[in-house]
Amino acid sequence: MLRKVKNRVQRILTRAAKANLGMIAAGVAFFGFLAIFPAIATVIALWSYWADPAIIRQEMLILADFLPRDAFSLLTGQVEALLRANSSDLQLATLISIAVAFWSARAGVAGMISGLNAVHHRPERGNMRHILLALVLTLVLITIALAALLAGIIVPLILAFLPLGTFAALALEVANTLLSLGLLTVGLAITYRFGPNRPDHHQPKLFTRGLVVALILWLLVSRGFVIYLQNFNNYNQVYGSIGAVVILLMWLYFSAYAVLLGAAVDAEDAVKLDADLPVEEPGSAPAQ
Repeated sequence: MLRKVKNRVQRILTRAAKANLGMIAAGVAFFGFLAIFPAIATVIALWSYWADPAIIRQEMLILADFLPRDAFSLLTGQVEALLRANSSDLQLATLISIAVAFWSARAGVAGMISGLNAVHHRPERGNMRHILLALVLTLVLITIALAALLAGIIVPLILAFLPLGTFAALALEVANTLLSLGLLTVGLAITYRFGPNRPDHHQPKLFTRGLVVALILWLLVSRGFVIYLQNFNNYNQVYGSIGAVVILLMWLYFSAYAVLLGAAVDAEDAVKLDADLPVEEPGSAPAQ
């Protein structure tokens, strides 16, 4: 049993090394950094048209446990600037701004799709198909983000009817965190399922072992990076005023690495599935 696990881990790490996972994760992190602020701008613009933007401030607090403090401050500062500048009127200029931000956010998703193809040893789709898939996945992920904001309104209303007493605040915090992690899981599962350019006969489940591995790794590296910075943070001393930017880039790099390593687990599962498929003899009749 242990030998099988060891061999499997070795195959996954070998696949990661052959795909040059570190460099791919760096590229995904770079494009993710370029995309994260346009994505936030798109979510804020769409949400503010329909509902109170103050909910966004509440939901941002959930990220405090997973993001380094400086990176969290950088993001919340940009969110506050966008909230102050945002208009709830859906005018032509607003629509154009949303479209531009949405197109910019697509770059991060496109980078992740390319990374998943590299891990699965699959060629890229045609240019137009690649762009269309990135746009669709970006729209899906933004919709999930809007769903998380909507949950920030619905969950307190539901909990208000429960006799929680002094535990109401704790229950609300736990419920919001679990729901956010659940929506993150759904978003990652959809990306894993539809991102790689798989052969037609590969139709994996939506929730896979690689997804579980990626989520566990992401939670560990995110929390570990936060703890490291709390005790040994010298980024601001080395990089000065751009220290927060570097910290955010590093967090995105570790996150991308965890996601791509989870994809490598699924890729090895796909190889095993192919090996287990029966080989049809030439000219043999299909089974009735």
